[in-house]
Parts: sequence; structure tokens; C-alpha cells
Amino acid sequence: MKLSKRLQSIFEQVKQPYTHIWDCCCDHGQLGFKLLGKDKAQHVHFVDINQNLMQKLEKKLQRYYQGSVSDWQVHCLDVSQLPLKNHQQSSLKETHLIIIAGVGGQLLSTFLEALLPLNAQFNIEFLICPVHHNFLVRETLIKHKLKLINELLIFEQGRYYEILHVSSRAELPIVNVGSMMWEGDLPMHQLYLQQTIAHYQRMLKNKGAEVEKIIKAYQAL
Repeated sequence: MKLSKRLQSIFEQVKQPYTHIWDCCCDHGQLGFKLLGKDKAQHVHFVDINQNLMQKLEKKLQRYYQGSVSDWQVHCLDVSQLPLKNHQQSSLKETHLIIIAGVGGQLLSTFLEALLPLNAQFNIEFLICPVHHNFLVRETLIKHKLKLINELLIFEQGRYYEILHVSSRAELPIVNVGSMMWEGDLPMHQLYLQQTIAHYQRMLKNKGAEVEKIIKAYQAL
């Protein structure tokens, strides 16, 4: 299955084999299918709240991955309700990778607020790609003391996407305007920065000082 540039970029961030990978809202399970086919985890979980979508997905999995080395499971539920406790780890070396993409930053932040407190019980990494509101998502991660494994900026079909791979056990600080993803000499990155600043400048009338701080943070890059 050929993935879009965005999903392929997310897939390439999955370096190590995980015990559980949770594919949440990622374009009809396309990413999870490839992760399953490449045996990137012992268990691949497909998660979405759309019941009709998940029923169709389960039929495809039964058809194509009945004899897969990796186990799979379909969950029709809200991402904030991931049943991690039903998959208790036998070792701290076992890791859950939760991938959330294809949703807005505000909803993604809501999911994170529900899931991040579980870091104390589980060894969790997050691989996330908001549709927008990246600053809000980064602030949420910083508030919960997550650290950066990697981040990158990609351009696909007229839209920019930030991809963040984070964990409480990583070492690099997360910066609310991004850090290692920026390559300042690339025209694409310069244009994205200009567009982001212009976006927040248009919001100044309604948001005032709160947005002004964000603008100054981006201008300082």
C-alpha cells in the first residue's frame, strides 16, 4: 500500500520494534496496515470512533492479515479512552507507541491531556502530526514534561505538517515554536515561518497579548 508523503514520513520515524503500536485516526488505517506488514510491533491497534469505518477496516484485516506475524486489534472508541490498562506490560523495556495524526491541534491536545498522565504507569512514546494549532500542541507536551526524540517539517498538497516524536524518557527539550525541524536556508521553511507569523498577526485583534507573545517567539527564530 503506497502511503501519502505525510504518512510515509511518520512511518519512517518508527525505528525500533514496539510491543504495542496504536494507530489513531490515521487515514483509514493505511499507516497501521504498513506497520503491520513490516512487523514493526508485536501488536498493532487500529483506533477510530467511526463505527462504519472500523467495521470495514476489520474486514480488510481479516482478509489480508489473518496469518500475520504481528497481532492486530480494532478498537471503535474515543482516542482519549485507549485501553492501555488491558495490555499491561510485563517489562519496562516494552514500549507503547501512540500515533495520532489527521486531527486538529485542539482535539489532539484534548487526547494528550487524557493520555499523558498514564506515563507514570506505562513506557509510552507519542508520534503525532496535528493538522493545525501546532503551538498549542507543543505547549501541552511541555506542560506535561515530555521531551523530544525527533521532529520534522514536511509539505504535502499545499499544506505544511509538523511531525513530533516525543517521550518522557527522551532528553531534548521541546520548544514551543520548534527547534531541530528548522533548516533556515530552505525556502520552504522560510515560507512556512512567514505564513505562521502572518496567521497569528491576523489573530491579534481578537487575542491580544496572548498572541503577541507567540508572534515574538516565532520572530526570534
